[in-house]
Amino acid sequence: MLNFAICDDNHLHNSRLETFLLRYEKESNQTYHIDIFQSGTSLLHHILKMGKQYQILFLDIEMKSLNGIETAKKIRMYDKNCLLIYITSYDQYTLESFEVSPFRYLLKPITYPVIAKILHIAIDEIFSSNQYLFIKKYHNNYQIRFDNIIGIFSENHRQIRLAIKGPQQMLIFYGKIKNIEQQINPTIFAKVNRGTIVNMNSICSIIDTIITLENKERVPISRGYKKRFKTLYNHYIERKIGL
Repeated sequence: MLNFAICDDNHLHNSRLETFLLRYEKESNQTYHIDIFQSGTSLLHHILKMGKQYQILFLDIEMKSLNGIETAKKIRMYDKNCLLIYITSYDQYTLESFEVSPFRYLLKPITYPVIAKILHIAIDEIFSSNQYLFIKKYHNNYQIRFDNIIGIFSENHRQIRLAIKGPQQMLIFYGKIKNIEQQINPTIFAKVNRGTIVNMNSICSIIDTIITLENKERVPISRGYKKRFKTLYNHYIERKIGL
């Protein structure tokens, strides 16, 4: 789950942006937590005093009292990785704003197509910076590159089987598939039934409700996951061909 924050001293602007984020969440079949703030001070309290971390922060530059630039400077003292998206009514950006490494600038009034495009790029950026699945088997720790994982299978109650590329071919350990889901990149991996996640890069064919993976393994798409998988796979294809 990704944590988003919106900080703007205009309540209507906050509500409008929240509506766009919720719409994108539904269309992308992902899960977001969204916090809304009407001042830089309240945002800083959550980050600096309460230890809250956000992956994406939408921050209005022209706020009263503590403006967006000063707010971002204080945030950057504690969090260098948050993707900062400035919201502004002006198309002229000061040198001060570049000091905090903003990811993008959005000009008001904001429209949904612009938000959808920005989120698509931002979420890809977040997950591309974390390309490994970290697992523990007995006293051994493993890190497996996402692009080496063909499929993830829940078998024999709490046992997880990773189908991986290379001579090893598989890795078996104890765990829960829902915990694995929280670590993997949702733009690459898709759940196709209750106990199976596939790497969409490793799909060779889809015939009716059967997926054939590059290791020749055949995986069924269950009725309850068919619609969601179709949406995720369509988004995956669109990204691959540059749409």
